[in-house]
Amino acid sequence: MPNERAEDGTASVAASIVVEGIAIGRASVWPNDPRRQSLAGTSEEEHLRLARAIRGATNGVEELIRLLPRSESELFEPELAILAEVGPAVLAQVDTGMRAEDAVNWTMREVPSDLLVDARARLLDGLARDERSVEALLEGKEGDRVLVTERLTPSVVAALPGRIVGIIAALSDDDRGGGLTSHAAVLARGRVIPFVLVQRRVVSTIVSDELVILDATAEPAAIWVSPTDSTLRGAKARRGAWTKTRGDEEAQVTAPLKHLQLQVQVNIGSMHEHVPASAEGIGLVRTELVFADWSRPPSSPEQHAALRTIAAKAGPSPVVVRLFDAGGDKPLPWLPPPAGSSGLGGIALLLAHPAVLDAQLRAIVRTAEGADIRILLPLVGSADEVQQVRALARASIRIGAMIETPLAVEQSAAIAAASDFVCVGTNDLFARVTGQAQAGTRLSPDARVLQMIARVVAAAHAHGRKVGVCGEMAGDPHSARILVGLGVDAISVTPARFARAKISLRDVTLDECRHMAAEALKEDAGA
Repeated sequence: MPNERAEDGTASVAASIVVEGIAIGRASVWPNDPRRQSLAGTSEEEHLRLARAIRGATNGVEELIRLLPRSESELFEPELAILAEVGPAVLAQVDTGMRAEDAVNWTMREVPSDLLVDARARLLDGLARDERSVEALLEGKEGDRVLVTERLTPSVVAALPGRIVGIIAALSDDDRGGGLTSHAAVLARGRVIPFVLVQRRVVSTIVSDELVILDATAEPAAIWVSPTDSTLRGAKARRGAWTKTRGDEEAQVTAPLKHLQLQVQVNIGSMHEHVPASAEGIGLVRTELVFADWSRPPSSPEQHAALRTIAAKAGPSPVVVRLFDAGGDKPLPWLPPPAGSSGLGGIALLLAHPAVLDAQLRAIVRTAEGADIRILLPLVGSADEVQQVRALARASIRIGAMIETPLAVEQSAAIAAASDFVCVGTNDLFARVTGQAQAGTRLSPDARVLQMIARVVAAAHAHGRKVGVCGEMAGDPHSARILVGLGVDAISVTPARFARAKISLRDVTLDECRHMAAEALKEDAGA
């Protein structure tokens, strides 16, 4: 569908943003799998070819781990385990008479992560004796380049030269920007390389050396191929303005909001999201979004790898990891409600899946060995649920409860007493109280909802517990000031809203916020 962002009206192709930014350069098309060997050998020959490819792939990953900085090399450590596990299974298929390439493709046909795609690509390259590199692809080419590929792997991104200023990859039917691109996105984010996903047919139409503009500053992103001079000038101007605006906004919010006694944190839903340097931690890791594209529950090591990557972005600041929040209108295929309990959700649903809960708790506790990690329980209904999870965690780790229903508000004193901190989920609370879904990007203050928040704050503070808010209400400047006036200790917003949220609170006083809260509480419910 067209995106009319060009000044001269030139149509563009819409794309999904993985990493924000604007890139301008000539296309460099990265080929898919290497050409396969024309003739198959005997089973013994195919076995030797494949064994050699497995050794080469393993050595390649080990070399990459040695060369990359720790924050990036740790992304590839699980790939060594994948190769060790897949290797015997692939060799077994070859021993039954299957061709080596076919055995690799058949055994690795299900791809829950891009590390498995990466391992598959390494094995196929090894079988073809094809040592491909982007550096070789760029030989004889001058200037900035935009990498265009149907299938992007983390190893390709890890080895990108500085002249690659943007990435365009194909969006598969089951990939919505996480899944197959998660590790590649982490690496692209660290290198500040704008990265978008487009339909496969779009990738196939881009030819090497064509001039490409990739504008990933607003959703949907836009791509122009062979743009007019006017479109090019407009893109360069937008790139300069966008870079300056982002830098200016983050530069303005380096100081904490001590005058409001408020911490401002960010919500994260994937491994590739940006955490501003001045954020006072990650107030919410939506783990169900990190693994939303998976068809099976992630293992504890897989979760640990993802959480360690996210935690590294926060440095020494706290990271609040919410347990999988599923059920109701947020289904996960590997967390189905038990028979006869279709309405079960949040922590109650997780308690009905002990193996999934145990794997997640083990991953979080392991990550906490090297970072300030806290656990947050979704949709808590009673203090007993908090106590159950604390017993299952079998570790000294801070555990908080999300209060998202009027019933939980009634139990807030007991829940706070059993918890180390409390978080108010204003989206669900607003919907349950008013009967309305969240109102776009802003939740209009409703006196009934505000009274419930005030009640939770009072109950939690009475037990010495801090209260955070991580819903849409926290990201709206007017509502955020009311929350401050109600005594909330922290708000957590999306990275895109972080700088503006802090700017909107920077010049208001605590007394002004309290006055706004008092006035809002007086308003007629639903007004």
